[in-house]
Amino acid sequence: MDIWNWVEKLQEDLRQAGQAQNAHLLTRLADEVSELQVDRVDALLPEARALGKALDNPWVDVYVGHWALRNRVGNRVEGESALGEAVSLFERAHREDTLECPQSICVTQDLAACYGNIDGPGWVPERIEVCDETLARIDPTWACFQCLSCEKADALLDDGRAQDALDYLKVQADAVEARGKEVFDSFPEMQIKILLASGRADEAMVLIDQREAEVAAAGEYEPANCTVPRRLSRAWALAQLGRDEEALQQLVPWSELTPNTWRLWANTVALLCSRDPARNTWDLGARFNTIIEHFASVGAHRLVIELAALSLELALQRGARWVAQRQLGLARTHLAQLRQDRGAGVLVAGLAARIDALPDVEPLPMPAAELLAWLEARGEQQQSRDPEREAQWLLQAHAQCPDDEALAEVAASALDACGAQTEARAPLWEFVRAHAQEDGAAAYTLMRWLTEQGDDDGLRRLADTYRGSVPVFAHWCEVQRARRVSDWPALEQAAQALLALSPGSHGARGTLARMYMETGRFSDAQACYAQLVETLEDPNAAHWDHMSAASAARDWDAVRRSATAIGMELSSQDGVVEEPWGWVIIRSLEQGEPMEYYARRTGPVTARIVENAPANRAQQVGDWVVFDAALVHPAPEEEEQRQHFIPTYAQVHVLERGGFERSWLIDGAHPGEEAWNAFVEGAEAQGWQVWVHSRPDYTVTDPDADQGTLPGLLFTVAQPQGHAPLALHRYLQQSTAGWSHPQCWLRLAEACNQDRQPHLDVIERYGL
Repeated sequence: MDIWNWVEKLQEDLRQAGQAQNAHLLTRLADEVSELQVDRVDALLPEARALGKALDNPWVDVYVGHWALRNRVGNRVEGESALGEAVSLFERAHREDTLECPQSICVTQDLAACYGNIDGPGWVPERIEVCDETLARIDPTWACFQCLSCEKADALLDDGRAQDALDYLKVQADAVEARGKEVFDSFPEMQIKILLASGRADEAMVLIDQREAEVAAAGEYEPANCTVPRRLSRAWALAQLGRDEEALQQLVPWSELTPNTWRLWANTVALLCSRDPARNTWDLGARFNTIIEHFASVGAHRLVIELAALSLELALQRGARWVAQRQLGLARTHLAQLRQDRGAGVLVAGLAARIDALPDVEPLPMPAAELLAWLEARGEQQQSRDPEREAQWLLQAHAQCPDDEALAEVAASALDACGAQTEARAPLWEFVRAHAQEDGAAAYTLMRWLTEQGDDDGLRRLADTYRGSVPVFAHWCEVQRARRVSDWPALEQAAQALLALSPGSHGARGTLARMYMETGRFSDAQACYAQLVETLEDPNAAHWDHMSAASAARDWDAVRRSATAIGMELSSQDGVVEEPWGWVIIRSLEQGEPMEYYARRTGPVTARIVENAPANRAQQVGDWVVFDAALVHPAPEEEEQRQHFIPTYAQVHVLERGGFERSWLIDGAHPGEEAWNAFVEGAEAQGWQVWVHSRPDYTVTDPDADQGTLPGLLFTVAQPQGHAPLALHRYLQQSTAGWSHPQCWLRLAEACNQDRQPHLDVIERYGL
C-alpha cells in the first residue's frame, strides 16, 4: 500500500490553492528528519503543526506528530522525555477520525522505539506485543510492515535472541517479496546491526558490501540516515576484525554525528583504544561525557549505563579517576530507573569494585598557590595541556585556596573542557557566593555558561546573589535570561534599569539596540546607535549599525550623516537613498533555513533582490531590503579571487515588497541569444520577472544532435500578485512556438489544468 498517496493528493490541492510553500513543508519535514537535520526539524515543527490546525485536518496532525517523534526518538534517541508525547500521539492516532490514516500505523513504531530507548531489554514483551498487534492490521504490501518488522527484530536482539531476530527478518522479507514488493534498506541495516552486536563482523561486512554495491548500481541518492550508520557499521566491523587503520578511515567526523549514531561510534572507538592506548585522549573522554550527559537528560537509562561502562573503561586506562567516579555515579543513578535489571546491577558493581581498587588521588605536584604558573609553564614546554589530568590537581588546589578567583576559573574551565558541565559550575558558584560583594571574572563566566546552557533558574539565583551588592550585574543576568527566551519587555526593563545605574554601559545599549531592531522598533534602535556613535572611541562599526537602523526607519538624513562620518560619498544630497552600487547577495531566513539571492545594492545597507525564488519558496524578487553590514562570508585573501567576490549580507528588514507571487520553472534547449532576448523583452513588458538559473555550461541531451547534447537553458518567470498563471502559459506557448526545440513548464501546465503530455515528452526526449 502507498501510505503517502493521501499526502501527495493534499500537496497537489495545496499547490492548486496557491499554497506551494505549505505543500513543500510536508515533504521537507520528512526530508530533514531523514537527513539527520535535528535542529531544522525543530524549526519547521511550529509551522507544520499550525498547518494542521489551519486545514482542520486530523490526519495532518498525526503525520506531523509522527515525524516530530521520528526526530525525537529516532534521531535524538529520547526515552522518558518523549514518552508522554509518544503515548499521546498513539492514543490520538487510534481515534475514529484518524484510525484510517496510514501514519496511525507509523506511530506504533514511535512508541515501541521510545520504550526501547528507555530500557530496551526491560520493555521487550511490550515492544513485541505492540508490534504484533499492529502487524496483524496490515499486510506485507505496506511500507510500515517492514518498519515494524525491524522494530520487533530490535526487541528480540535486546532480549538476547539474535538468531531469532535474524530468522524473523528472513520470514518477513520472504513475505514482502511474495507479494511482489521490494525489500527496503531497513532490513539489511537491521541485519547488520544484529550481526555486529553478536560479534559476527565478517557476515556483517558481506551485507554492507552488498548493500553499497546495490546502491551504486542503481545510482540512487541515499539520505544521511542510511549512509552515516552504514559507514559507522563498516568501521565497527573492521575494528572487530582487527583492521584498525581501515576502521579509522571509515569513522565519521564527530561534527557530523547525531545521537542515533553515537552508540556505533562509541563501540568502535572503545575497541580501537583497547588495542592502542595512544588513541585514548582526554578529548575523547569529553565526547563520551557529551554522549552520556545527553542520554541521561532524555531518560535513556540503559544507554547511560552501557555507554558509561565503555567510557569508564577508557577513563581507567587514562588514569582519570575522577572521570571514572563521575561515570559510575551516573550509572548508579540510572540503574534505579531500569524496568528490569537484566545484568545491569552486576555490571555496575564490577565497575565500582575496579574504581575502589585504584590508588588514591594523585597529590599536588607543588603548593596550591603555585599550581597555575606551573601548569602554564608545563603546557608551553609540552605544547599541549591535558585538562582531564589537570582538573584533579586544580580541584585540590581550589579547595585549599577558595579565595583564589583564577584557580576557581581555571578549574571550572578544565572541567568544562572535559564535558563535565554540571561539575564545572561548582567552583564558580562557591566563589561567587563567598565574594558576592563584587562581580569579577568568575561571575561573568558563570553567567555566560548559565545562559548558553539555558539554565534560567540558575540565572535568577545568580541575579539574586548580587542584587543587593552589585545591582548592575544582577540586571545583566536578567538581560541575558530575557534575551535567551526572547522576553523582549523583560529585556527592555532590565537593560533600561542597568543603564540608569551605569549610563556608560556600551554593552547594555548595544543589546537594547539589537532587541529594538529584532522587534521592528527601528527609531528606538537608531537612537541607541546614535548614542553609541557619540560615546565609543572607535565608532566605525556603530555607524554601520546606525545606518541599518536609520534605513529601516527611513531616516535618510541620518543615513547620510553616518555615511559622511566614515568617509562614504553618496551621489544624492537629500531624499531617499537609492543609488546603483553594484551586485550583492542577500541572505534571508525561511523557516530557519538560510536562502541567498542576488540583489542590486542601492545604498550603504539597502538592496533590491533581483533573483527569482524557487517555486517552492516564498517569493522575494523585487523586495527592497535593509541588511546588516557585517559580511556573512569573509572576503578571500587572494587578490585575483577578490576581484570576482560578491559580498553576502544578512537581511534585517523589508522596506518594500516586490509584489510578486510564485515563480514557474521552464527548462529545455537554449533558443539562441536573439530569440531569448526577444522572449525576455516580451515577458518584462507583461510585468513578469525572468531569471536564468542555469550555468553557461548547462546542456540537455538530444539524440538527433551531432554531439548528443545541446546548450541548455533553465529559467524561472515570476508573476506579480493577482496575475493568472494561464496568461503566462499562453505567452510561453506563443513566444516559444518558433523555437527550434520545445520547452518544458510541466508544473505551470498542471496548475492551469492544461495538457501535461507535451511537457512529459520534452522531459523524456531531452533528459530533463
